[in-house]
Amino acid sequence: MEESAHQNLDSGGPNGSPQWSAIEPEKKFARQTVDLARIPSHVLHKWSGPVLNEGFVPFPKRLLRCLSRIFDGPDATKELAVVLAVVDFNRERLIRLPSLAFLSFLAGLPEDEVRSILERLKQKSFIQVSGNSEQLNIHLGGLLARIEKETSQ
Repeated sequence: MEESAHQNLDSGGPNGSPQWSAIEPEKKFARQTVDLARIPSHVLHKWSGPVLNEGFVPFPKRLLRCLSRIFDGPDATKELAVVLAVVDFNRERLIRLPSLAFLSFLAGLPEDEVRSILERLKQKSFIQVSGNSEQLNIHLGGLLARIEKETSQ
């Protein structure tokens, strides 16, 4: 496999910016199912049980209103998938940050593609990323500000 397929984000670049470096091959994860009784009835009314059996990610209506303006271009759906994977991982009492491999698993995309998308989202000032491929600290502040700006009228 090419070395680029085994790279990750490490701190230590210019001005403390993250850098990609070589790591081990991707780890394996298993899809987990949730008890549908724990999913709010209003959510079950909107989607079927089989679609929801792995859980769901909140999707703000304000993002829905400006989605096509914020996520455009040939990789728009992949960018959205990575953002939603980040949102899905985020928890109130998070004890561990997500790995690149796990975000890849959640988004259903290869790690090298998720890495490229994270870099692209960073270039668009949608996210800030620090850490390494085993523990990515990702802040969506730029994206949230853009959503607020696009929907302020």
